[in-house]
Amino acid sequence: MNLITDSEIKRIVKKHTGFAIFLVFIPIIFIQLISFFSGDNQLNYLLFYIAPIFTIGACAHFIQRVLIDINASSAVNT
Repeated sequence: MNLITDSEIKRIVKKHTGFAIFLVFIPIIFIQLISFFSGDNQLNYLLFYIAPIFTIGACAHFIQRVLIDINASSAVNT
């Protein structure tokens, strides 16, 4: 049985946190830019419905990548 150290888990989580945040904010910024340049403020209301979907997708991607790296890390240690 291989144990993964706490520092190794922290390194893996830190490695994938930035991209997960990127996945959340880029669509929001994109919609804000479209709203700003079109002059239509109704697109801002769209964010209330779409932002949770982006957040759930980013969390799912983050968890998937962290678990894949932890699995790969434990396979290397065998």
